[in-house]
Amino acid sequence: MTKRIWFSRTLILMVALFVTACAKNPVTGRNQLMLMGEDWDKQVGQQQYLPLRQMQGGDYVVDKGVETYVRQVGNKVAKASGRNLPYEFNVINSSVPNAWALPSGKISINRGLLTELNNEAELAAVLGHEVVHAAARHGAAQQSKGVGLQGAVVLATVIGQREGVGDLASMGSMLGAQLISSRYGRAAELESDLYGMEYMSAAGYDPQGAVQLQQTFVRLSEGRKTDFFSGLFASHPPSQQRVQANIATAQRLPKGGELGEARYKKVMARMRKAAPAYDKFDEAKKSMKAGNQKQALALVNQAIRIEPNEALFHSALGDFEMEKNNPRGAKRHYDRAVSLNNQLFYLYVQRGNMYQSIRNYKSAKVDYERSLKLLPTADAHLGLGKIAQAGSQMDQAKRHYTAASGAQSPAGQEATDRLLALDLGSNPDKYVQVRHGITKQGTLGIELINKTSRPLGGIQLAIQSTNGRTSQSQNINGSVAAGKSRIVDTGRRITEAQAQALVVKLLSAKVVPN
Repeated sequence: MTKRIWFSRTLILMVALFVTACAKNPVTGRNQLMLMGEDWDKQVGQQQYLPLRQMQGGDYVVDKGVETYVRQVGNKVAKASGRNLPYEFNVINSSVPNAWALPSGKISINRGLLTELNNEAELAAVLGHEVVHAAARHGAAQQSKGVGLQGAVVLATVIGQREGVGDLASMGSMLGAQLISSRYGRAAELESDLYGMEYMSAAGYDPQGAVQLQQTFVRLSEGRKTDFFSGLFASHPPSQQRVQANIATAQRLPKGGELGEARYKKVMARMRKAAPAYDKFDEAKKSMKAGNQKQALALVNQAIRIEPNEALFHSALGDFEMEKNNPRGAKRHYDRAVSLNNQLFYLYVQRGNMYQSIRNYKSAKVDYERSLKLLPTADAHLGLGKIAQAGSQMDQAKRHYTAASGAQSPAGQEATDRLLALDLGSNPDKYVQVRHGITKQGTLGIELINKTSRPLGGIQLAIQSTNGRTSQSQNINGSVAAGKSRIVDTGRRITEAQAQALVVKLLSAKVVPN
């Protein structure tokens, strides 16, 4: 086959693939590249929605009327979209001003953005914009481009450090994290603004709310408001072009409609009043990282005086008590936190750690398992592995350590060490490769190759003849660095024929501290 024929056939195949991969945008009716079907949308939405909310602080439950209200507004706008998706609307307990949509209509808005809005029409504009992202399958379209260019879906993880859920890393990679953090193209943003305004107008809201919203965002971006750039502006960049497009859209839509300013302020009153409490909590976390525990504790107590029903604040007091090695004092605060919010993974992990420290393994296991149902973490798997190991359930311990060992966190590192320590005893040759030969000095040399990510020591070898008649053990002083090899000169003079008649076996090895 000539190069020209091969190139022509390849080009035809690529064109055919592109044509078959095109699908109509459900909102605009225009063709767009789409390698994923709607079953993919449903699967991603169902699998990723809860874990993503958990990692960003969990749902806001202090004032449940807020979420009820947001769902009412969201459902009105979604109904106007004409797409019968399994829409869900939740409020995340995060100070970062943000909103996002997963495929199949799984939509969240953060507490930090709700406190910045002025009326119900602006809320409808935000939710309408996210409804279009879901209805128009922007996430699937964007992922299709990524697959087409890279040949694989790039997966991502999110760690909810800002919102008081610590540095607990979720297990495995998460496609949803990439979808909500990716920056949409200008066309997708303008499309979402346009149809979002049509939906909000059809739902009875004044489209001027969307104009005012974008004008506010542009003003905040010019003022370089940092928290917005870490949230909404990162994936939804504002621009004067979007403002002008919204003005043009509002001019052709029916005049009037509801702004809902008084109702919005009434519903958000408690959340807005509590905003200083979350500011103090954010300051407390910074103080803790700086090593100023006394100041951090004072700030958390101030936050509790402003908003006594926030579970994260009470959990922080439990964390302080654990730092002081006072688990029984911590229990009271963790119990209070769970009573205020029984749907946040972090609270169960921390209380599980507390129970384990006082050897109440039964209660610790219950809490760790509850946390895993909300969000799989290395910390919970590590805790369950320790409990299984203490009960001599070694196979179960290995399963949990294996699950945790993939996380790039202290818990993941400890799980890796524990897994190695358990498995090295029965399968040392899985982790250390042994070869032998003659050194330049004519002595028996043994090369040890450490295939793990941890330094290994306590190495004992058996050196025997191939006929098994002679055998001796050899203890190796020192260690072999992680991922490295080391040649040990035994000092024993040997010929080539004698070397070939020897078998060197690994008897034992153990993990040594870094």
